[in-house]
Amino acid sequence: MRALILFILLFAWVSACAPASHKHRKRYRKAYPDAPLAQKHKRTPKKTSPAKRKKPNAVLSRPVQSSLLPTILNKQDKTLMILIQASKNNSGKTRVDSNKAETIDLPKFYIDRTETTVMSFRLYQPDYDEKPFTGGKDCPTCPVMGINWVQASKYCHWAGKRLPREEEWEAAASGTHPFPWGETFHARLANLFGQEDGHLFAAPVGSFLSGASASGVMDMSGNVWEWVDTKNTQQSDTRVVKGGGWTSNEKQARISFRNSVNLNMKNPTFGFRCAKSLGK
Repeated sequence: MRALILFILLFAWVSACAPASHKHRKRYRKAYPDAPLAQKHKRTPKKTSPAKRKKPNAVLSRPVQSSLLPTILNKQDKTLMILIQASKNNSGKTRVDSNKAETIDLPKFYIDRTETTVMSFRLYQPDYDEKPFTGGKDCPTCPVMGINWVQASKYCHWAGKRLPREEEWEAAASGTHPFPWGETFHARLANLFGQEDGHLFAAPVGSFLSGASASGVMDMSGNVWEWVDTKNTQQSDTRVVKGGGWTSNEKQARISFRNSVNLNMKNPTFGFRCAKSLGK
């Protein structure tokens, strides 16, 4: 009888312990399949992270080459300069005072995107006043005016630049067309004589975006005449201005037109922009 009671108690104890052991095994089995998944999730960043680090470099290399390298910011006068690519005589046109077109090899060079502004010129000459040329109004973004060749050359030298040669100026203006924007004259694409352009005097630089040259250089026709580093071989005190000003006509606004004047002349419609050789 005692043996039977002992057997019953032993059987009851084993039955009570079995569910707990079974539940423990379920929990273990349920947790086990998840462990490899967790390990795979941890390993995934290690496999893919090198590829993710390489992609940004590949993407960034293209915009730097295509968008940033063609322009520089000149430190001295804070002007944006555009790279003009090397070419075989970009202009190649017969000038109005010559029957011969020259063939010139032009190396790469930089040129100011806009005419030198009043704001930039005041960094060099703080007391410069544009009001006599703007109807008494302040216009810091207008081109500097009433400047002779000597002043223009000294400013460019101060800024670590130089005046462009005539063939460089023409290359930046387009060279292959009569006007910066193309073959046909359009009065509204440049600040010239007349009221169609909307300006009685000089306009702030860059006002005629549609009149830019193929290289993105602004106001190469109209606004102010621009001094270049070209002199008449027969008259040492003569230099050339290009592009026409706000009082100029269609003929004077042509890229090939050249106006030879005394280098000391200060005309209200005379301004300039600077250039810079590559690597300087």
